Amino acid sequence: MSALGGAPDVRYGLVCHACRMAMVAAVTSQTGTVRYLVLADHAVPYLLARVRWPDVAQAITARCPDWLDDIGLLDLPYDPGAVPVSFTQAASIAAAWGRQLAAEPAEDAPSFIRRMPANWSDMTPGERRAFGIEPVARQRVSARRLRRVLLSQAAAAPELAAAANGHGGTVQPSAGSRRPSVAANRTGSAPAERREHIRVRVDGRVHIRSGQSTISAPLVDLSEGGVHCVLPDVPLRLAPGDVLGGPFLFEGEPAASRLCLAVPRRVSWVHGSRAGTHFRGTFGRGKDREITGIQRFLVTAGSRRG
Repeated sequence: MSALGGAPDVRYGLVCHACRMAMVAAVTSQTGTVRYLVLADHAVPYLLARVRWPDVAQAITARCPDWLDDIGLLDLPYDPGAVPVSFTQAASIAAAWGRQLAAEPAEDAPSFIRRMPANWSDMTPGERRAFGIEPVARQRVSARRLRRVLLSQAAAAPELAAAANGHGGTVQPSAGSRRPSVAANRTGSAPAERREHIRVRVDGRVHIRSGQSTISAPLVDLSEGGVHCVLPDVPLRLAPGDVLGGPFLFEGEPAASRLCLAVPRRVSWVHGSRAGTHFRGTFGRGKDREITGIQRFLVTAGSRRG
């Protein structure tokens, strides 16, 4: 009806029809594809969700490893703090929480009854209790442990460089070590770079999202400014100056530590070897919260090397 109570307003009907068609198009484009998203505090994942409009809206956390249905999760893809990840990256996070990620959504999962719309950037106390979420920010990085890890790596750096020059440009891993060797440049010495941050040698992997696929690469070292890893024999060609958009999920061993960085990474150098393609990527400008997450990861994963 028109505003004056007369005949139906044709224009109003056309607008409503257009709105309905837009909603149908949006639903159709998302139906059938399960999307995985992560919420992180200081780059440390604390909630993993999988959503598919209109029938899948489930999430788990470290303290709530059983899937919980929550219709409010359908809004999560539109939250600026949510980081979309691949299935491989999501499976790594779930494994750290003692869960094996299945391709199909969980059936008969308990439901969280909402009394207000979701605001994932500012969760209510009731939402935090339901998902067992405790802010990571309360767990401060131990400055003493971080200093000890960085000093030990700084002391070992000259020895590693000397070993690289004395063994034809490679650092031989110790017995039983799973760390790949550090490739040299064309002059037969270790790649020369300006080091603004101390690099910590860590055992683990980084899951790199590249288009529709995810590549898992062993870690060599990590710092607040970048990462050195080894690409396996995969059809991913890199050249200095290339930019990888991310996100990047770092997986520490043997601890169940995970780090999710959504900052871009620029390739600074690439070198092929028998073990694979060594490359170093420098991180784009991140936030202080992400730097704190890197420090926490270095303390957890780097200290394992002694």
